[in-house]
Amino acid sequence: MKNNHLSIVIPCYRELNRLPNYIESLISHFQFHTNIDFIIVDDGSPKNEFHQLKERLELSISNSKLQLFHYEINLGKGGAISYGIAKSKGNYLGFIDADGATPAYEVERIWNYINNNQELDLVIGSRIPMFGRKVSKSFYRHIANRMFSYYFNQIFKIQIYDPQCGCKIFKKSNYEIIKSKITDLRWLWDTQLTVLFYRNQFKISEFPIDWNQIPESKFSFFKDSLAVLYSVWKYRNIK
Repeated sequence: MKNNHLSIVIPCYRELNRLPNYIESLISHFQFHTNIDFIIVDDGSPKNEFHQLKERLELSISNSKLQLFHYEINLGKGGAISYGIAKSKGNYLGFIDADGATPAYEVERIWNYINNNQELDLVIGSRIPMFGRKVSKSFYRHIANRMFSYYFNQIFKIQIYDPQCGCKIFKKSNYEIIKSKITDLRWLWDTQLTVLFYRNQFKISEFPIDWNQIPESKFSFFKDSLAVLYSVWKYRNIK
């Protein structure tokens, strides 16, 4: 099917410094693609920062490929993605992190992959340096990712190399089946999504991508990791 349409949600919070340049690269890369659009959801940034962001994105917003939404209460990454999905029009959905760690051309590669393999229900970008892919991240980030992946696979009895990667594309029809069971509105929204796709026997594939760690992450390993690990354990029986 060549008439598939992809809506990509970009959740953001106080991303005035990083997001505009990333959006510019996305709009430029996909300017001739008629089957993809982007939905930015500002997750409760201070009003003055949001207005500055809106001004910097004004030219991009005039492009029919981009919508920008804002609400005042910070819900979390998952809450922002859910909000954006509710505004989507594509029969395929996706999300990417606002920091720009996933290059625009990799978003296109993943989209082409799932679009050309209609049997797939979810494709996860994988930060693994295989098949010529280049992954740049700190030693501590790498160790933290590997520890989480091991814990994730042990708890949920799944074998996924990189369940945390912030670039995923999936079928909207499958999402509609499981969306009511996704309860986490923060960092583990896509963890629940992945597990529910797996436990409902939807077909999942990982896809190696180029990825470059960007400074100023909103996630603090030391501050947030214990809460995340506890939540993973708490959700172990989700299905």
